[in-house]
Amino acid sequence: MAGSLKYFIYQTDDGDDFAIALDESNTEAVNGSTNDYLSTTDVQYALPRNIKPRRAFYSNPAGTRVISAVCLTPTIYNAVQTATKTIPDPIDTGTLTLVRKRPEVIRLPFAADTGLQDGDAT
Repeated sequence: MAGSLKYFIYQTDDGDDFAIALDESNTEAVNGSTNDYLSTTDVQYALPRNIKPRRAFYSNPAGTRVISAVCLTPTIYNAVQTATKTIPDPIDTGTLTLVRKRPEVIRLPFAADTGLQDGDAT
């Protein structure tokens, strides 16, 4: 983490908006100053724990420093490959280059038959 925590609006792949607390400098390096969570914003809910947000990973040329930044919208995530291939390093004076991207992941609970009688035929 390079900066202070700040609330942003994270938009899921389905278009739902959630509040998420992220490192300010890393998040704004990738997303710009968009999607700030303001007191006038209608979003009321935090990102559920079963949703892992989409991320872009950046590294310095030596590979000794890697940062992970959340892409706040699907549009930003898709544009990262071409538009945001490098970002300024918030700690050093160099630049960080895109290493990889990870899409949004939704973890679903494991469904299993408990063997208990629930009253229906199946």
